[in-house]
Amino acid sequence: MGERPRELLTLILGDIIVFNVSLLLTLTLRYLALPDLERLVAHVGPFLTFSAVWLLVFFILGLYDKHTSLLKRLLLSRILYAQSINVVLAGVLFFIIPFGIAPKTNLVIYLLISIALLTWWRLRIVPALSPARRHKAILFASGPEAIELVDEINNNDRYSYYFIRLIDKDSLESTEDAEAKILTLMEREKVEVIVADVKEETLQAFLPILFDLSFLRFSCVYLDFNRLYQETFDRVPVRMINYEWFISNISQTKTVVYDTCKRLFDVVGALFLLIPSAILMPIVALAIKIEDRGPLLYTTIRVGQYNQPITIYKLRTKNGVDSGAAALQSTLVDTKVGTFLRKTRIDELPQLINVLKGDLSFIGPRPEIPELVSAYANEIPYYNTRHLLKPGLSGWAQINNFDVPRGGVDVPRTIEKLSYDLFYLQRRSLLLDLHIALKTMAAIIMRTGS
Repeated sequence: MGERPRELLTLILGDIIVFNVSLLLTLTLRYLALPDLERLVAHVGPFLTFSAVWLLVFFILGLYDKHTSLLKRLLLSRILYAQSINVVLAGVLFFIIPFGIAPKTNLVIYLLISIALLTWWRLRIVPALSPARRHKAILFASGPEAIELVDEINNNDRYSYYFIRLIDKDSLESTEDAEAKILTLMEREKVEVIVADVKEETLQAFLPILFDLSFLRFSCVYLDFNRLYQETFDRVPVRMINYEWFISNISQTKTVVYDTCKRLFDVVGALFLLIPSAILMPIVALAIKIEDRGPLLYTTIRVGQYNQPITIYKLRTKNGVDSGAAALQSTLVDTKVGTFLRKTRIDELPQLINVLKGDLSFIGPRPEIPELVSAYANEIPYYNTRHLLKPGLSGWAQINNFDVPRGGVDVPRTIEKLSYDLFYLQRRSLLLDLHIALKTMAAIIMRTGS
């Protein structure tokens, strides 16, 4: 079992154990005695319901995401935020659903105990479960992605290995007798893992030597750099994309069932959401008209699937009409109503019409302005790859890349954003779409509450 499945299983099982121990401690503390079978049976159903809801909230808020260095820095705040939501949900469930148990004091005690145990488990015990011994590794790769991978692996004890040396193409080209020096390094440091970028041209001639060192002399674990990078950061480095990548990863014949099911979900979901939207729209329209008497909607042109232009409908959130190329150099500002609409994403409700028309999907790369697409296509290799898919209201880049480019041409940030779009293009599935949908809900909730 790899590190990620083991980590996920550990977190879920640990949380479930915490929930059950919390219930046992609650009943013991409340009645000052170990609970008998009858009392346990009476409480298990309701509190298992709470536990199931809590696990879902934990997933939505990212507490089951990979424990990268970034997540570890945010872990305490996310736990407290998740638990504050869970307290409210537990109270609502307890007082609305006739569970048939009393008094409600049990819920309060349970919440306090479970919050304390969960915090202790996640912040103290989980880090202690990190590998006791980390194996030494060497990385043969070049570029910023290599440095990024070293920084993540070496500064996070969730991984079972760490890099003692990064050997890039310049080192291989400038070092005399590289084979002998690498052999000496491996013998002295007792290296057990080798990670290599097999697509690196300079490394191609060195691969036979590397094979001999890693398999025949030292029996090292050999890992592909590009695959490891994708599994670590959930994105595909743009520099590794070539025509071979398309042949290996993009197959239209394998997506017929997926595309059909996704379209069905889009239509059913849009129709379902249009019902409450029809109730909400008159209130929103009145608020917009009262503030500045401007138009309710505006339309803007975006690039859709196969580079075809599509017309997007949105609620107006600025003090005028902002569409097309004007968005690149806009001096318009959000209205008070518009700020709320954008924060809650209510301004995107008219795009349900686009979903019904088939221009958009709920999940996919976000559609871009034609002028920006033209600029990026000239600057970024294979940029138009993202347009093989139907654009969406939310996507993999949106839930992972918090520093997205806004308001103008930004090549470096767009390259990073594209790497997430490529990852989604490669691994798209109904399960991944559901994952994105749940995380989008969390982003809306957290942004609304901030």
